[in-house]
Formats: sequence, C-alpha cells, structure tokens
Amino acid sequence: MTMGPDVLTAGPPRYAPGSPWSYYGALVAAGLISLAPAAVAVAVLSLAMPYLGQVRGQDMISLATPEGVAFAAATQVMSLILVWFCAGKGGRRREVLRLTGERFTIGFYVVAAMILLLVTGLLELLLYKTFDVDIFADTAFLREGLTSPVAAGTVVIAVILAPLWEELTFRGFLVSALSKGRLGFWGAALIANVLWTSLHASYSWAGVTSVFVAGLILSWLVWRTGDVKPAIVTHAAGNAFALAFTYGFAPPSQLIPA
Repeated sequence: MTMGPDVLTAGPPRYAPGSPWSYYGALVAAGLISLAPAAVAVAVLSLAMPYLGQVRGQDMISLATPEGVAFAAATQVMSLILVWFCAGKGGRRREVLRLTGERFTIGFYVVAAMILLLVTGLLELLLYKTFDVDIFADTAFLREGLTSPVAAGTVVIAVILAPLWEELTFRGFLVSALSKGRLGFWGAALIANVLWTSLHASYSWAGVTSVFVAGLILSWLVWRTGDVKPAIVTHAAGNAFALAFTYGFAPPSQLIPA
C-alpha cells in the first residue's frame, strides 16, 4: 500500500506497539546504543594517542578534520549496528523498529518536511530573535565542517547517519517497548523524546527547545503512519535544511575558510 499526505489527518492512527523487550531492558539498551560506542572509541583513542604521532586530541572531535569525521561516523555506525542487533531479539526486528514495509508518496514526504520546517523554523525565529540568542551558535561544529576540505563527511554524518540511528533507536526500538503498557504511545514517545533531546544538551536553551518540538513532530509522524521511515526521512530533510541555512547565511566572519 502506498500512503499519501492524507494519512496524516484521515482515519485512525496506524501505530501498533510490538516488542519482546521490557521497559527497563529497552531503556538500558537505548542508553548503551547511544553512549557505549563513543565511550569505547574515546577509551581506545586515549590508549592509542601516544602512538598516533601528530594527531591532536582536538582533531578527533572536529568535523573539519578527517580524523574527526572518521571518529563521528564510526560511533554512529556502531550505534546503528547495535540497535539493529538489539531489535533482532525474538526474531521481530522489523516490528520492533517499526519498519512495516509501507510506501509513501513524494507528496507525503514533502508535506511532512514542510510541517517540520515551518513549525520549528517559526519557533526558532521567535526564540532566537526575542531573546537575542545567536541562531548560529548551536551549529558552530557543523559550520566548521561545512567550510573544510572534508565537508562531504559532515553531510553524511548529519543527513544520513544521524537520522538513521537516532530514529531507529528512539522512535523505533525504544517507543515499541515502552508503549506496550499503561504509558501508551504518547507516554512512551515523551520519554523517548526527552532522552533524544538530551543528546543535544550542548545546544542553547532555545536550540534544545526546538529539538524537543521537532521530536514531537517526528513522533506524531510515526503515530499516524505506524512506520519509522517518515521520521527518518523528515529528520534527514530537517538536518539538510539546517546545513544549507548555516552554510548559506552564517556571517562570513564566523565561517572558517576551507
């Protein structure tokens, strides 16, 4: 079946929870999926640093360097592998991750992306302008990567890897387990959204607010369609827009030359 934009408003929500994971087991697993790859990578690098010659510690956390891009991409790929592995418990991976096999029209994705961009865009305009917060402060690390020789790595990390592992982990794997009981979908989605938003804790308070609202919209897409793919694609579109906006409108004085 192919779904169009009308699925967002017509008929009942299509979400149906299904997971062999317990509440606490899923929460622990989601924490490990999110944090363990980076922790392991940092530990390995700490041990290896004396043997890496001219490589500096700051090179490993900057998207403007090949080392930093490789580090970020490696941790995201490891998280993706972990969530895929954990979701296979009980032989119900597609059900747990909410990969239902439904298809969606281009029009659907355009409408979903426009909803996300309009709501978060207006919210950010209101917050950043009203409270005089630097709208580019939260994307400094992306701006650095976009104006470097390894800009393509920043695009892959932000537009492909991040939406994949984050949506599969939080609005796929975790919500499937938490929504089975009294919490229901929205109780589970709120918990998952708080945890997902905490990954962006380094942002300004206005940026964190925008991320939280974006997470609610992505959760709504999963609730209406019963599938995580709309959240992945819409998340990717939102990140792509953020990259384009940063690259195109950040003041030249704040850009780092390639």
